[in-house]
Amino acid sequence: MTHSRVLILAAAIAAPILFVAGQALLPALGRDADTAFALMLEHRDQLIVSRLLTTAGAFLLLPALWLVSTLGGRVTRVGGVIAGVGTFFNAVSQVVQGYAAWAATSPGLDHAATMQILLRVDEGVVGLPVGYWSVPVFGLGLVILGVGLLVSRSVPWWMPALLLIGVVAAFFTAGLGPIVAVTQAPLAVALIALATRAGSALAAKPRSGHAVV
Repeated sequence: MTHSRVLILAAAIAAPILFVAGQALLPALGRDADTAFALMLEHRDQLIVSRLLTTAGAFLLLPALWLVSTLGGRVTRVGGVIAGVGTFFNAVSQVVQGYAAWAATSPGLDHAATMQILLRVDEGVVGLPVGYWSVPVFGLGLVILGVGLLVSRSVPWWMPALLLIGVVAAFFTAGLGPIVAVTQAPLAVALIALATRAGSALAAKPRSGHAVV
C-alpha cells in the first residue's frame, strides 16, 4: 500500500473516533436558550474541546466517505457525495459555533448581550453555511450510502446494516451527553470496518502507469 493510501486509511479510521469523542464530550445543553447559555458558561472549556474534536472528525470523514463509496455502485457514490456535503458544512458549523461560543462566554463580558449575538450566528443567507441543515443532509447521505451497499452486496450485510442502525441511533440521541459514546458506537464501528475493507481492496489492486490514487 502506498504512503498516500496509508494516510487516507489512517484518516478514515481516525475520523469516526474523533467525531464520536467530540459528540460525547458535548454538554447536554437542551433547547432552552437561557439554560443552554448558562451551561456553556459552566462548561466553557469542555465545549470548545468538544467542538474542535467534532470538527476534526467531520473533516476527516471526507476521505472515509470517499473510500467507502468505492465499495458499491452509483447509489453508494451518490450517498457518499451527499454525506460529504453534509459533513463538510457540519465541520464548518462546528468550528464557527465553537469559537463563537468560546468568545461569547469569555469572562468579564455582558453575557446577556453576547448570548443574543451567539443566537444570531446562523441567521439569514450569510449564516446558511453554518446552519443545522448540514446534519440531516449528512444523515440522509449515510442512509443512501448504506442502502446502496446493501443492494450491491459488495460487502458483508452486517456492515451497511450496522451503519443504518448507527445513523438512526446517532440522530435521535445527539446532544444527550456522554451516552452518545454508546449510541454512536455502531456508526463508528461500521465506518471503520467499511473504510478498512475499502482500503484493503484498493491495496490489492495493481497500479498502472503513473496513476496516483
